[in-house]
Amino acid sequence: MLKKILIVGLILLAIGIGIGAYLWNKPHRTAENEKPVATLTAENLFVEFSETEQAAQGKYLDKTIQVSGTINNVSTTETGDTKVTLATSDMLAEIVCLMKAGENVSALTSGTVVAIKGICIGYNTDVQLQQCVVVKE
Repeated sequence: MLKKILIVGLILLAIGIGIGAYLWNKPHRTAENEKPVATLTAENLFVEFSETEQAAQGKYLDKTIQVSGTINNVSTTETGDTKVTLATSDMLAEIVCLMKAGENVSALTSGTVVAIKGICIGYNTDVQLQQCVVVKE
């Protein structure tokens, strides 16, 4: 009886290790190969979230969207990620785009108009996108 319990335990342990290894090595989701559910200007996206946040979250949250606008700033976060912010009419609000690791942003400078595709992760005075890539037109 003890031998059967030990064998079942080892089988379950092996299955658990296999599932853990699969999840650990699973590729991260990026917007690069996803089709956007919407294409908007930075201003239109900001207005939708600021006026009807619940409706906008229902439409865009955890979905890939494409946003075009004027770059306000390109910077690096504390964790080393590249952050591109797009200007809106509200001086205190921006569209924050956290770029996909390895994305070439050397050509991006303040004042440049750009189209960026990313996964919307919410609104907290700024609309936030992650895993962003620059759209080649």
